[in-house]
Amino acid sequence: MTAREKTPNHRLAALLAEAGMSKKGFARRLRDLSTHDGGEPIRPTHTNVDKWISGDTRRPTERTCQVIAKVLSRELGRPVTLADVGYDVETSADGLQDTTLEYAASLSDALIALTQLPNSESLRVEPEAWDNLVARWMFGSQHEMLPVVEPRPIAEVDVHAVRDATQMFATFDYRYGGGRPRPLVARYLETDVLPVLRHTSPHDAVSRAYLREVAALTRLAGWTSYDIGEHALAQRYLYQAFRMARAAGDKALCARVLAGMSHQANFLGHYDRAVHLARAAAHGAAGHATASVMALTHAMEARALASQGNELETAAALVAAESWLSRRDPESEPEWIRYFDEAELHAEFAHCFRDLGKPDQAAEHSAAALDKHESVYVRSLSFCRTVLATAHMQAGEVEHAVSLARSVVDTAADLRSFRVIAYLDTFCEKLAAIPSNAASREFSDYLVAKFPQKAPQLRGES
Repeated sequence: MTAREKTPNHRLAALLAEAGMSKKGFARRLRDLSTHDGGEPIRPTHTNVDKWISGDTRRPTERTCQVIAKVLSRELGRPVTLADVGYDVETSADGLQDTTLEYAASLSDALIALTQLPNSESLRVEPEAWDNLVARWMFGSQHEMLPVVEPRPIAEVDVHAVRDATQMFATFDYRYGGGRPRPLVARYLETDVLPVLRHTSPHDAVSRAYLREVAALTRLAGWTSYDIGEHALAQRYLYQAFRMARAAGDKALCARVLAGMSHQANFLGHYDRAVHLARAAAHGAAGHATASVMALTHAMEARALASQGNELETAAALVAAESWLSRRDPESEPEWIRYFDEAELHAEFAHCFRDLGKPDQAAEHSAAALDKHESVYVRSLSFCRTVLATAHMQAGEVEHAVSLARSVVDTAADLRSFRVIAYLDTFCEKLAAIPSNAASREFSDYLVAKFPQKAPQLRGES
């Protein structure tokens, strides 16, 4: 081996010294963790550790590298990346190694994932991750706590601060679209939340409350990412939000996160998985969640079933959602589900009837949603107007349809929401499928004036 090839790993040596671990002790911890974190077990010895440090082994396997970072994160009480231990993430035919969809075995693992997410690139949606989560939720342990990194009392004010921040960012999201609050949520997580998160203990009531609020905030990070079209990032934030809600023992919040995953899966065309996620949410939360949460899970089930064209089961799910919401007590609902009211349920009915090709019912429920929605829900109002416009178009009322859609264009120009634009795209596709008239041509011209990038699409260019 040449001198160039044999380069001592000073970073790894320094971290071992900082952690106060011998090579034998380090090898033992690597073996122990690898047998309990859900991955393939590894069997390093102190000799292997010595070769990594000396450079005789240039780089261990990718699995071993990941376990090294996890063990050192736990021992040092802070996130340790592969770069920190001298092993930058290797590229492969599939791109960069991604560990952000691993089910965290400890708070250190969760912290590493949340620390990595804002800077992650070349990610892609992994549908199988939804399947794995459903299996864990339905058949896994009911007491999946996160081992603490550095226990220390958490103050009530920390809990209230995260709750208030989540409410503020959620209002931004409702009113202005996900593009405005998303970087603020990510930054707040990084600077104010993660440093405190390492001190939480699942055995302490205040710590569990803090974990619950962090899970709600992380869910919002996922939701805002979803709204601006960053689907892979959204999937990962929602995944980590579920993990923390599970550690906090909050089955209602777990169901809320799974319902959000169902919403995203349905949007991306994974209809079967969307149904499974929604049904798993309802099943696992039964007896633990409030009426609004249960109504939401059945509404998401209905949405996915309607996307499949399954009219009979859609109707049953909508009836279940309506029944649950009729028992709603707004004052007893968690803050993160209070938005789901009669207006939202009417909107869900409208979406389902639109997808089932029933314009009269879609129009009826869209109009009811618009009548009941509060003005703060600007994005939701845009969705409802677009669904109502589509219903009128399906009924042959083109002039009325484009008049409504034009109002959505005005709102979309100020919103930072990929989903609102996607709704308009769907409307335009349906509009292009009917004979052109003066009203539709005028609408197309108006849309291009607001969004010049839409011109090729409206002309039918690829």
